Amino acid sequence: MNTVKLGMIVAVTVFIVGNAAGVSRADVTNHSRLKALPLGNITAKGWLKAQLERNKAGMGGHMDELEPEMIAKPYVDRNHKSPYVNNPGWTGEISGTYWAGFVQLAFTLDDDELKAKARKWVYGTLALQEEDGYLGSYRKDENRQQDYSAWSANWCYRALLGWYSATGDEAVLKAVHRGLLWFVKNWAGDKKTNYAGPTLMESMMAVYLLTGDENLYQWCLDYNQWLNQNDKFYQSMSAFQRDQLEYNEDHVVAFGENVKHPALIYQGKGQQDYLKASIHGIEQIMSKCWQCNGAPVSNWEYHSPPAAHHETEYCNFSTYVNTFSHMVRITGRAEYGDYMERILFNAAQGARKKDERAIAYMSSPNQLFATMDSSLFGCDPSFEVYAPVVHVACCPAQSVRIYPEYIRALSMYDADENMFLPAYGPCSIRFTSKTGVKIDIQEETAYPFDENIKLKIKASESWKRKLMLKIPAWCKKYRIELNGKPVEGAVNTDGYLPVENDWHDDTVSICFEMTPRVVPVKDVYFQKEPLRAIECGPLLFSLRFPENWKEIKGTPKTPLPQGWSWYEASYLSKEPFYSLDLKELNDGAAIVKQRCESNYPWDNSPLKLKVPMHRSQRAYQRTARKHTGLAYDNPVTAEPKTELVELVPYGCTILRLTCFTICK
Repeated sequence: MNTVKLGMIVAVTVFIVGNAAGVSRADVTNHSRLKALPLGNITAKGWLKAQLERNKAGMGGHMDELEPEMIAKPYVDRNHKSPYVNNPGWTGEISGTYWAGFVQLAFTLDDDELKAKARKWVYGTLALQEEDGYLGSYRKDENRQQDYSAWSANWCYRALLGWYSATGDEAVLKAVHRGLLWFVKNWAGDKKTNYAGPTLMESMMAVYLLTGDENLYQWCLDYNQWLNQNDKFYQSMSAFQRDQLEYNEDHVVAFGENVKHPALIYQGKGQQDYLKASIHGIEQIMSKCWQCNGAPVSNWEYHSPPAAHHETEYCNFSTYVNTFSHMVRITGRAEYGDYMERILFNAAQGARKKDERAIAYMSSPNQLFATMDSSLFGCDPSFEVYAPVVHVACCPAQSVRIYPEYIRALSMYDADENMFLPAYGPCSIRFTSKTGVKIDIQEETAYPFDENIKLKIKASESWKRKLMLKIPAWCKKYRIELNGKPVEGAVNTDGYLPVENDWHDDTVSICFEMTPRVVPVKDVYFQKEPLRAIECGPLLFSLRFPENWKEIKGTPKTPLPQGWSWYEASYLSKEPFYSLDLKELNDGAAIVKQRCESNYPWDNSPLKLKVPMHRSQRAYQRTARKHTGLAYDNPVTAEPKTELVELVPYGCTILRLTCFTICK
């Protein structure tokens, strides 16, 4: 294939199977406000790098060894033994999910060992592509019209497209394109499904924007129209346009995957009603199902109302970070960057074992146990245990991609090559302009544990552009300096403050003042007088209960190798419970921030809070086995003595109280 630079657009001649005519990409306009940098152009530094290194040593680097039949083999060896004979798509999904995360992990960590392993999987997968273009994990004697056939293929293609983004290997793009055309042909007309199958639109639109093949775009339009007439799970564009969703009508992860599809289609022709449908669909779930930890509730994995002890399936954390990153790019709105930070730093991190060797399938804001029978709202009572594979590896596989996908979204650029920072974290950003100017941005920060961010920017030659800095919605006071001089300016309607400069060798210093605040908690059981939570910056804070860890055998489909285990975490039942006196707190002014040195923030947070509290031992339910710190009433009678109680970031905890009663 021949590639020719046309300014911001690359013209690619792609040959369609069964059609000698080439499809030019030159007439494709991407209506997204922002563009993503290639995978690998943003790499982790500081605590984010330490996080990824732990993940490499833990689940991220080894899940294919823990589940060789389900994860290692399906796309490179269709002789694998599927534990789900009647649904091979389940195996394909989990394998594809893992490799989609693994490829991103390899390049955001810039790790040669991981890249070599990813390369072996990528080209092993391509080697099994069939003559008619089929590319996936289903064998020829298995039903490739199943719902999970498209769902699992999408995960495979996302992994391959990640490799293409990082390497530019046109053979990979061509293979994915041919695989998608197989679905265009074989899933035409009414040969569609209405639960997980629609997720293939994500890869369809990605490759359409790369190739200009109208067959892919039209398939997405047809699928969208078909869903409007055949929507059993309220995942269609019409459903997203309703005033509100209803509880229990959809799997929360499936909703999170599907809600972005109209916006993805909008990228092709700029239809505003498509974009508005996705925006409104996200507003639907956030208005009815959103927890204080930044994540949706998914009791028994379906739409549920928020409550301190209600639970969330881990897949949601990864799914919604990805969806929000798409929405940042498509809309340009900084609020989606805030949503990414909040769900990752709080809900997702609070369900990870800090050595990165296990996650909890289900977790909640108030939680006292993570044992084989402590899950109140999981499909199995054991779903709160910490494990590298929970029965099967679906949520653990999803957990591998969440940090790399967040890091990929830390910087984007617009059509004029202004650089946007919709979220923050220590990283290195590389960018080459269309005129050949090489830009290097080193983001030095301990954010979100510190309010200071330093951007060291070097350009190979004069580069006069804007640096668009997200001003977080929680931030009321901030200071920005360019080379030591204050920057004045207004935040635009999308939530960014522009810093314009002729960049050479410059430093931008940012300080977002993080002031502790007391906020009401949406809780279906306490609507008259809400419980309260403590926030500071993007972090939610919790009373951490020390964990009593116990290794257990568990019930994985594949026995775990030596050195790997399931874990129960139990409350020691000696820690006091507390309530808040709102007058005493004075809107958070009485809360004291404390800082300390830390080698790894999730082990020992550099930022802690000392909060005035009152003991209220009888205000909460606690049992020998069930997980809840469920409040019986609010307000409550508490002891008169004030104690300064240490709270830590939610992500530093396993067992915790986050939603507090208030004193009468």
